[in-house]
Amino acid sequence: MKERIRHWFHGISFRLFLVCFVFVLSSEAIISALSYRYIENEITASQLEQARQMLKKEEEYIDLYFLLMQNTIAQLSSSAVSWRDDLEAAQAALESVYRENSVMLSDVYLIHKDLSILGGNPVTKIINDSREDRRPLYELAFSNSYGSVNVSEPYASFFSGWTVTFVRAITVKGKPMALAVDLNLTALQERLQRIGGGRSDLQLGIMDREGQVILEPSGSRLFKVIDHRLQFDGRDGRELVEAKDDVFEERIDGTSVTIMKTINPRTKWTIFTLYDGIDLQQSLNRLETFFIGILLLGFLLSILTAAFVARMIRIPVNYLIRKINLVQHGDLNIAISSPRQDEFGKLASTFDDMLGQIRTLVEHVNLGERKKKELEIQVLQSQINPHFLYNTLGSISNVVAFERYHEVDNIIEALISILEYGITDFSDRASLEQELRNVRDYLYIQQIRYDCQFELVEEIDPETLKLPVLRMALQPIVENSIFHGYAGGRKPGAIRISAQRRGGRLEIAVADAGIGMTEDQTSRLLEPGSSENNWDRRKRIGLYNIHQRIQLNYGEAYGLIVRSEPGRGTTITLTFPDEPAQEGGSR
Repeated sequence: MKERIRHWFHGISFRLFLVCFVFVLSSEAIISALSYRYIENEITASQLEQARQMLKKEEEYIDLYFLLMQNTIAQLSSSAVSWRDDLEAAQAALESVYRENSVMLSDVYLIHKDLSILGGNPVTKIINDSREDRRPLYELAFSNSYGSVNVSEPYASFFSGWTVTFVRAITVKGKPMALAVDLNLTALQERLQRIGGGRSDLQLGIMDREGQVILEPSGSRLFKVIDHRLQFDGRDGRELVEAKDDVFEERIDGTSVTIMKTINPRTKWTIFTLYDGIDLQQSLNRLETFFIGILLLGFLLSILTAAFVARMIRIPVNYLIRKINLVQHGDLNIAISSPRQDEFGKLASTFDDMLGQIRTLVEHVNLGERKKKELEIQVLQSQINPHFLYNTLGSISNVVAFERYHEVDNIIEALISILEYGITDFSDRASLEQELRNVRDYLYIQQIRYDCQFELVEEIDPETLKLPVLRMALQPIVENSIFHGYAGGRKPGAIRISAQRRGGRLEIAVADAGIGMTEDQTSRLLEPGSSENNWDRRKRIGLYNIHQRIQLNYGEAYGLIVRSEPGRGTTITLTFPDEPAQEGGSR
């Protein structure tokens, strides 16, 4: 059981499943995270833009109030001429202005030099005694040029409460008086709250140049107003007035608060908005829960998708490997038919054709000496082909394991080309040009399998390209160069193939710059019999079989010559008789 589990974890199916699972899940996680961040940024930007618009509206509203106060004072000042020094007429005018503007005004009145008043408010109309707290207003009215409107600092009025007073110097009955209008700050604050839409995360307020609160931010969770001073995090609101930037952030009680402010040019008041983003964060927390749900759903979909993709590759690959294992153990009577219409189906069909060709050859072998040699040749070929096919399917597994799916088609096409080359006809002969083309296909598969670059260097006399050689003679030698010369395909290197005519022979040399061999190892390569270790045995299967095939077809004067030096590489020379290509002798 443990062995089966270990095999499953190391198999292509699990690796492909893991790759697909991680890819799909990570893609969804990245998209979800980016979407969440985008939504967060967009909502935050929208909220801040709303804060800017509200600040602008607040400033415009204060300007409107200021102009209305100026117009009210100007109206009363101009009508003072019509009073004809009649205080009762002045009283009536004050009452009329108060009634018309009672929403904006707390009181409108005239301050005598002795600090008594003539009031328009029903209360101040009766209680008009002299009060010392009116002296700053009286003096403010005459502090600038005669007739100009001045604005007081915020203060607590006995009749109007917390207010700001607009004053102007006028003359009634030849006596200097101060015309005063108390602003209804409570009504102004209610109107500003309506501008803010009653939002708890966005507050509006007004302070004077000294940091005294004229209108306090209502419902603030982070600010307090103590003695008409704005307090936050142990600091005074004057810091906000004196801040250089119009938009800045403060960390208050662990919450990031965006503060926007502007200074009204008429009153020199600082108008500000406070945005703490707490409501936004609550909305984002709910959005976070939604995205977590999406990720859980994506987790399940990732498992299903990965399992489906792994199954699409696992079933045909395992099926082909099982069948090829049977062929490797000598069973040539199996059929690898497959109803699939893709590359795996074409590979199975080609392999069936190859097995059919091999069975046909075996059935037509005679009991004579020549037939015996042909049988030996087919047996030797059957030792080479299943081994190569098994390795090639391993290459397909590696490509899939490393997510290089686009190369699967090319590998299968190269494999089909090699198989078709070996089974197209029964001839053992092929031109050197065809053998080189077959080697190129083979090297392409091996470069993919080992993920390593093997450079093929061809130094071929053009006159030798059409000369006949044994089919599938070069490919096993190139395989040995890769497997033994270049550390089982883990090291890149060049494979040099040269061909020339010499002394009535065709000599083809295959050289590598690999690890090489000792003289003792070289001398035992072409000897028959069993070997002491698997490394020598695998070499002899390739080289000894090719050596025997050449000698069975051309005689003992021909075959392989092996030269090697440790650390300098190996050169294997194939010798064939120099004979012209015959009609129909090669594909």
